[in-house]
Amino acid sequence: MANQRRSLFTSLLIALATFLPAACGHVIINSPVQRQDDGWDLTLTKLTDGPNSFNEGGGINYYPAAGERFIWAHVTLRNDARVPRKFSFDRCDLDAGNDAILPAMVQLGFLNGPVNREPELAAGETVDRRVVFSYPKHQSPSRLRCAPMIIPIPQF
Repeated sequence: MANQRRSLFTSLLIALATFLPAACGHVIINSPVQRQDDGWDLTLTKLTDGPNSFNEGGGINYYPAAGERFIWAHVTLRNDARVPRKFSFDRCDLDAGNDAILPAMVQLGFLNGPVNREPELAAGETVDRRVVFSYPKHQSPSRLRCAPMIIPIPQF
């Protein structure tokens, strides 16, 4: 009985570590913004400034570099083509002046930990991802681009 309680407690802690990072941070966009191009359908479901740390499990914690913070783009991607195709999340970036900031991490929609940055999607297949950018503090991007789709971002 004690082992079952300990196992349940451990499971609850893992669940909290998984879902809490998605719940924290300053919400910038909280309404779906959809773009379509080149047979892809991309929906930005949420954009947050922070949280500035997350736990991958197993005692691994991630933090942005000094002078930076995490910006989280929660996206849904669908392959509208009639054939399987790969999509590279390295085609996604935030602008920082003349620079383009690539993702620091790509995660499954509700699970922590890195995933394949270039999944192959079957015809009509949809995937949810959290695309995490390590972005300079005291700056604000004006757009999210997942080439060729561009979504404007309000200044924050």
